[in-house]
Amino acid sequence: MESNTVYIHYGDDTFRKPNPIKNIALFTKPHGGLWASRVGDPQGWKDWCETEEFRLDALGSYFLFTLKPEARVLELSHEDQLENLPKLKPYDKNDMWSECNLDFEKLAMEYDAVEVTNIGRLYYPLYGWDCNSILVMNPNIVDVSTH
Repeated sequence: MESNTVYIHYGDDTFRKPNPIKNIALFTKPHGGLWASRVGDPQGWKDWCETEEFRLDALGSYFLFTLKPEARVLELSHEDQLENLPKLKPYDKNDMWSECNLDFEKLAMEYDAVEVTNIGRLYYPLYGWDCNSILVMNPNIVDVSTH
């Protein structure tokens, strides 16, 4: 992962420390953290919102950031990567309707962020992520100083 990748978070115009990561039973996303997409990603949050006509009003406020060079990012681009990650319940990758409920509290002990870079391949197992995005679990790796 490139440390100079620029991310955009919509809905706020300044960075505020997010709530800590807490698992949500039977859901593919946790509570807390900072959600963003890469700037200009055609499968990112902005394009998804415009296509779905979802929360368009929130696109007017945003801030940009990069990650500090020491950031430990788990980049997910294909389903096989989910196999050995900690989960809240068993996951059957052969069942199209089986959702992968990752244990984000455990992941946060090893990684600072989780980034999905190919939602087309991960749409069903990570149903609810909807678009390419990054979940920053450790706010100390966020660098807003150059933006």
